[in-house]
Amino acid sequence: MSSLELSDRWSGLDESTDQVEASRARILAELHRELGESHELFDQVVRVEAFFEASDDVIVSLVDHTFALVHPTYSGRRETPPWPLARRLGTRAEASVAIARWECDW
Repeated sequence: MSSLELSDRWSGLDESTDQVEASRARILAELHRELGESHELFDQVVRVEAFFEASDDVIVSLVDHTFALVHPTYSGRRETPPWPLARRLGTRAEASVAIARWECDW
């Protein structure tokens, strides 16, 4: 579905196993708990697309068909911005380039 170009350090991209779908649902529910009304991604996250194996970061798709990189806190509660940390990535092509650059720090 997403067609993002990501390294093999990411998992879950275009996968639909029961385990991956359960992880997507769990993380999406956590993000909905954490993202308060004053967070730029409040009511914007549609789906968790991929999981980064070296950290808790995830790529999410947004209602405007763009993508964002999010680092959930896993606190189980509403957070105060800037938490959870998030970075808008843009379109599929822009997101693929931005993630490749971001990964260089890992």
